[in-house]
Amino acid sequence: MWNRPDVDFVHSGDLPWERPNDGEFGFAGGGRKRLLSRDPGDGAETAVHRVVDPQVGVLAAEADLYVLSGGGVLNGRPIDVNHYLHVPAGTALDLRPGVRGLVLYCGFWSTPAFAAGDGQDVVTVTDTERLDWTPATWSGDVELKPGAMLKTLRADDRAYIYLAAMMPGWRSESEEAHPVYEESFKVYGDVLMGARGVMREGAYFFRSPGVFHGPLYSRGGTMSFIRSDAATTTEYRDPAPGGAWHELARQAYVD
Repeated sequence: MWNRPDVDFVHSGDLPWERPNDGEFGFAGGGRKRLLSRDPGDGAETAVHRVVDPQVGVLAAEADLYVLSGGGVLNGRPIDVNHYLHVPAGTALDLRPGVRGLVLYCGFWSTPAFAAGDGQDVVTVTDTERLDWTPATWSGDVELKPGAMLKTLRADDRAYIYLAAMMPGWRSESEEAHPVYEESFKVYGDVLMGARGVMREGAYFFRSPGVFHGPLYSRGGTMSFIRSDAATTTEYRDPAPGGAWHELARQAYVD
């Protein structure tokens, strides 16, 4: 699951739509996916899926799904934008996209094999808009500037999954690194990721533990869907000369 090359970062809109492989989730009908990253050892992959036809079968891989646009019905229950779905391995799925279609951010924990068969309906559906924001906890003893918030979606001995948001104008002036794997998808907004540039809606990264990044700054506000292997803490360091947030923002936001 976590043994994949770092991706820091890519805009999913720049990637081609691909046909899922036969026997994988999304293959039935005219679905397409944009592959973001993959673990070559166990076949775990993360992709944006555009689902246009019913998908009926049993998913062999555990999956974390987030509805980016459109909606539909899953096992008789409506799903809509900003719903988070946890799908254990071996779950029976009857997924029927609505008239607006359905676009899902899909994080599979192994090869997304999908086939006919028997399975249980053990999907957990969370309407994230009904959850309250709480102050961010990833900074440890370092006090963050007001306006960094999170919603915890799943926390167990295998994963910590959450939404992270920053209000317009929020910044963190240091570079930072975390002792966990970190995978992030930009649901909306913008965030300056140090000298790497600005992540905007649809941007994605996957980082191994200990990779420094930042300083961080969001001009218009931002929200991201993040998966880690555990709840995180942060190590900070001062940026190199010329790497202050306001210097980098002056260059990055010229458009």
